Amino acid sequence: MKKLIAGILCAVLVLGTALSLSGCGDKNYPVKIANLTIDKEPKSIVVLDPNSADIISYMGYDVKIVGRSREVDQKYLGVAPVMGSAVSPSVQDIIDSGATVVFANEGLNDDFEQSLEKEGIAVIKMSVAETPKQLETNYHTIGKILGGNDDGDAKAASSYDKLISAMEQRKSEASAKNATALDTVCYLYYEQGGLRLMTSGTYGDMLLGYTGSVNVAVNIDENKVDVNTLKVANPKYIFYADDNTLKAVQADPVLSKLAAVTGGKTMQITKDEMSRQGLTALETLEKMIGFIHPELAKAQKASEPTQQTETKPAETQAATQAATEAATQAAAQTAATQAATQPAAATSVADKYKIDLKDLSLKEEDDNDDVKAMQQRLFDLGYVSDKENITGYFGEISKKAVSAFQKASGIKETGEADNATLVKLFASDAKKSDTAVDESSASEE
Repeated sequence: MKKLIAGILCAVLVLGTALSLSGCGDKNYPVKIANLTIDKEPKSIVVLDPNSADIISYMGYDVKIVGRSREVDQKYLGVAPVMGSAVSPSVQDIIDSGATVVFANEGLNDDFEQSLEKEGIAVIKMSVAETPKQLETNYHTIGKILGGNDDGDAKAASSYDKLISAMEQRKSEASAKNATALDTVCYLYYEQGGLRLMTSGTYGDMLLGYTGSVNVAVNIDENKVDVNTLKVANPKYIFYADDNTLKAVQADPVLSKLAAVTGGKTMQITKDEMSRQGLTALETLEKMIGFIHPELAKAQKASEPTQQTETKPAETQAATQAATEAATQAAAQTAATQAATQPAAATSVADKYKIDLKDLSLKEEDDNDDVKAMQQRLFDLGYVSDKENITGYFGEISKKAVSAFQKASGIKETGEADNATLVKLFASDAKKSDTAVDESSASEE
C-alpha cells in the first residue's frame, strides 16, 4: 500500500511538472487588451496600419508579418504580399494567409472589421501617438499582443528605451553644435486648400525637438498658418510635406521672402516620415539633423529590423539591411548637398494621395479607395466642385470629370481612367480646370 501511495504521489509530481513546462499557467498568455483577449501567441499577422508596421519591425516582430496593406510601403517589408488597402483590405486574402491578428487604424471600414472578426481574427485598431507617454503605451500594447504579458512587455520596454535613447543621443550631439543660440525650425504641410503648421503637443513637434532645434510653433495651438506670425518667428530651417506645400510657400508674398526660403534652407520630409514611430522615426531624425548640421550626417543604418520570413531569413535580412543603408545614405547625401540649394520639384504627387499607379486603371462602377483618391485629385484640380462627391464610387459625375480632364490634357476623351490618364492626373504639373463639372442636379452614389 505504501509503495502504491508513493507511486501515485510521484506520478502527480511528474504530471504537475509536465503541465507547468507545457504551458499550463502560462505567464505570457492570455493577454487582455481593452475588450479583446488574445489566448495564445500569434504566429502570423497582417498589418494594415503603416505606423504599427514601423513599430513591429523595430521591435523585431516583423518575422510574423504574412501580409500588409498597400499603405505599408516600407522597403524592408516589401517581401510581404499586399492584401488590399488599409480601408478596404481583401478579407479572403487575410483568411487564406492564416493570420490570427490584424493591426489596423481607425480608417478600417466597419464592414471589413466585422467580416474578419466573424472568422475569429482579432482586429487591433491602433492610433498614432501624440505624446511620449502614448508612444510608450503603443509599444507595450504591441509587445504584449505579439510576445506576451511578460516577455513581450519586456521587449517593448527595451525597444522603446532604445528608440528614445538613440533620439536623445542625436539631440545632444546636435545641441552641442548650437554654441550661441538654438536653431529654429518649422514643419509645413498643405491640407484642405491651405497651409498648415506642425504645432506643439503633437508627435511631429516632439520629433522636431529631437533635432536640437526649437519649433517656432511651440506655443501655437491653431495649425492654420498666420503668415505674419511666421514672418516674425522667421525660422532658420523649414521642412515641408510635399511639392504642393512648397509651391504654396513660394507663391505667398510674405512666406516667399523668409530667409529659409531665399537661402535654400528648406527640405522635404513627407507626412509619412513625420508620423511613423519606429525605424522610420530614426531615419527621419537623421535626415533632418543631417540637413541642419551636415557635419553630423551619418551614412549608416539607424537600426536593423529582423528578417521578414522564416523560409528565407538570410535573403530577407540582406535585403532589409541594404534597403535601410541605402535610405540613410541617401538621406546623408541629400542633407549635405541641399544645404545651399532648393530641392527639386516632384514629378508625381501620387504618394500624397496614397495611391499606387502601377498598372492601375479605373472605370465606371468601380468602388474602392483608388477611385476616392482619383476623385480627391479631380476635386483639388477643380474638375469636381462638390466635395460630397468624393465617395469612392465611380459614377456619372466622375466619368464627366475624367472626360473634362482628358480634354484639357489633350488625351482621348473616354471617361475611363486608364493608366495613362491616371499618371497624367497625378503629375505635379497636371492641368487645372477653369470650370468644374456641374453637379447641381446629380450626385455620386
